[in-house]
Amino acid sequence: MALPEVPEQGLICSNLGLAYMQRYHHVGSSADLDRAATLLEHALTVAQVPADERTAILANAGTVHRSRFERDKIRGDLDRSIDLTRQAVAVTPADHPRFALRLNNLGTTLQARFELSRASDDLDEAVTVLRRAVEASPDGHRSRPLRSANLGGALMDRFQRHGRRADLDSAIGLLEQAAAATGKDRPELSILLSRLGHAYLARWEATGQRVEQQTLRTLAHRLASVTAASPQVRAMAGLAVGMLAQAMGEHAIAVAVLDASVRLLPIVTAKDADWADREDRLGGHLGLAIQAVAAHCALGDLVGAVEISELGRGVLLAAQLESRTDLTDLDERAPELAEPFRRVRDLLNSAGSAGDRSSLWARYDDLVGRIRARSRFDRFLLPPRLADLQAAAAGGTVVLVNSARQRSDAILIRADGDPVHVELPDLLFSDVKAFGEALPRTVRPTDRLAGQPDRDTLRTILGWLWDTIVSRVVNALRASPDEPRRVWWLPVGLLGLFPLHAAGHLGRPGALDTVVSSYTPTLRVLAHTHARPPATVRHQLTVALARTPGLPDLLGTIEEAHELHEKHPGGTQLSNRKATTDEVLAALPDATWTHLACHARADHSAPSNGGLRLHDRMLTIPEIVRLDLTEAELAYLSACSTADRSPHHIEEAVNLASAFHLAGFRHVIASLWPLADGVAVEAAQGFYQALPAAPAASNAALALHQVTHALRTRYSDRPELWAPLIHSGP
Repeated sequence: MALPEVPEQGLICSNLGLAYMQRYHHVGSSADLDRAATLLEHALTVAQVPADERTAILANAGTVHRSRFERDKIRGDLDRSIDLTRQAVAVTPADHPRFALRLNNLGTTLQARFELSRASDDLDEAVTVLRRAVEASPDGHRSRPLRSANLGGALMDRFQRHGRRADLDSAIGLLEQAAAATGKDRPELSILLSRLGHAYLARWEATGQRVEQQTLRTLAHRLASVTAASPQVRAMAGLAVGMLAQAMGEHAIAVAVLDASVRLLPIVTAKDADWADREDRLGGHLGLAIQAVAAHCALGDLVGAVEISELGRGVLLAAQLESRTDLTDLDERAPELAEPFRRVRDLLNSAGSAGDRSSLWARYDDLVGRIRARSRFDRFLLPPRLADLQAAAAGGTVVLVNSARQRSDAILIRADGDPVHVELPDLLFSDVKAFGEALPRTVRPTDRLAGQPDRDTLRTILGWLWDTIVSRVVNALRASPDEPRRVWWLPVGLLGLFPLHAAGHLGRPGALDTVVSSYTPTLRVLAHTHARPPATVRHQLTVALARTPGLPDLLGTIEEAHELHEKHPGGTQLSNRKATTDEVLAALPDATWTHLACHARADHSAPSNGGLRLHDRMLTIPEIVRLDLTEAELAYLSACSTADRSPHHIEEAVNLASAFHLAGFRHVIASLWPLADGVAVEAAQGFYQALPAAPAASNAALALHQVTHALRTRYSDRPELWAPLIHSGP
């Protein structure tokens, strides 16, 4: 970026940096935020800047680095933000109009560092600084309620750290006063109600003190009346109030609040943002679908539970299924409504639109009403009806599994009949979190059979999955004496991390002995794959990289590729140096069956940054999704962690497996964690031997089931070797 060489360079860079920062908050483009940081940092190096302007640049640069930390979670950005903001506070006079604002920014950033490092010194300083910010804000000042709430939030953190009841009582008092002093036309009201909901819930968990029904109704009513907040903030507040209502046993209130919040998710992401930025926005709503499903189950509304799960999960995946995307159909049938709707949606998500959001929400409601009045659009942005999705379960049973703070449930969905409820009383949310954190450590990368992962913990997890989930589901499935029972696991939340297909105790019958398992991130994705016609010809593409620049060798991949190519000599084989991104992308449209044996990368901070490591560079998930492969049948991803899910973006299920489905493949074989090189070869050979010589891979799930069963027999005490491969598709 060329910077102007003029005396006013510092101010120009500062103003341009602020403009980029504002556009970042409007559109969500990470590049804009990075440009803002570069420009403001440069402005600080310019000597000829007036003192007051330099202080403003310090404060603005601190804000930009705080935003970068919130995006990337890099500690250096947080430390830099604190350093810059502390400098700004130190040179700002106490009677300066921005003194309280800068104190508030310093306090909240110190609190954020405490949440990262758990250093009590940061938290104590945050409380002190935020108290000064409140004291420096005059009574009646429009920002005083939010600053009081920030102090209340820091006191809540200190209560949870040290358990001092005085901190809890002070926090709730501050939050109640702040909420009472804030009108529905203020965008921060949603934030205040969210924090108050969390504080009430913390008090109930710590002391047993309940919240009265009328208080809950008031919270819900005030939240519904907020017209100045963004969809993202309103949805987060709904999660807090809904969880509180659920904890109090007020399930009808919880359903109303949570459903309203889930319905906001399809409009949370901005049109112009890239995949990673949209993931970041949606990642903040982890737990919303979980709690909504649990609330519906508490009322016995299984249909509502399934439908709200479909709306609140896989938002990015749904947007890519063009035949299932509301806006795509609207573009074709009513473009005069589609474009105004997009504009209003993007303005609602813009931080710069807060002052005019009341009128924007009115326009939004009017447009949605007009759209739903059109023929075929009566369900626009509403949950898909279960009746329209049940066909996805043809030939078996889809098993939705959910674990929330107050309850855990499974719902059996079949192509015919009503859904069936299975209670899971022994499945505790605390165990799901604990085992979810432990699982990655138990399956750390190894390409040698002599590797030593934490097998005891993995065996414990597999036994726990059987005892708490799978055995109860198996008992509730219809008996099938002639053939194995077929299930598609649809785990919600952190349950998506676990190998449900491998559940069981060592040496005893388990999931592999009772069901043939597949997985699906949503019913919509499964319905999409069901609707695609099977392939009528088999054209094999085999990609194998034994050596990838800068990465460990995978010598077994050539053996995989050679054997497969011998069986299908008319196909295309790309190995090592020939396996470039351009060559693979050029070959994929002609392939109906694709086998990829190579390294892969999973990025938990931004899943769409993952991809396949080819000879020249990485073939990324967005590049794969953009393909439109009309005759694609099966993709076998013989690479590490291709079905891995990010715990921070678990509901989106963006990974290589889902990417290949969206590209057009009906069946995908992928891995939940790193594969051992030798076992990967063995598994691939067994899989292709088990499949009939036909263009369609209709028996892919059964073939992988047989392969996994054989690997378990051979490596019975080493589940890290036999359990990672999974099938998704019809």
